[in-house]
Amino acid sequence: MGATVIGYFPGMTDEQLESQPGFWNDCKAWGNWMAECENELAMVEAVKKLGAASILTFKTDPMEDDEVEWVTPAQLRDAAMKLRDAIRNSAPGSEVILKVYEKGANRMDPVADEMIRDLEDIIAIADWGEQEGAKEITLEVNW
Repeated sequence: MGATVIGYFPGMTDEQLESQPGFWNDCKAWGNWMAECENELAMVEAVKKLGAASILTFKTDPMEDDEVEWVTPAQLRDAAMKLRDAIRNSAPGSEVILKVYEKGANRMDPVADEMIRDLEDIIAIADWGEQEGAKEITLEVNW
């Protein structure tokens, strides 16, 4: 199943939609990982224990903006950095996160490397949102 993942904030213009950074790997693996969050409660708990809960923010059709758990661009960036560093350092809890990510990974490179690249792409999206003046941001995931 293919997925598209973009940074989204209220009031975003079409130009902003088109100008934001994308995913180096493509969006499939990250979108699949996000979809697994609903069923993989141990993985969600591991993310929270690592202090990266803000990475779990999302919006998808048919959600309305008032249903989103918004985070600031800084919170999104910090969560992505914490999770990236945890994966790099094989921190406790990171193994369950990688195991879930592996289910939908592209498998072009080692799974940890792919997830780290996706997290670096999310850092770039958060930086972009901040530069664009977003006060709150989420990742919009659609299949």
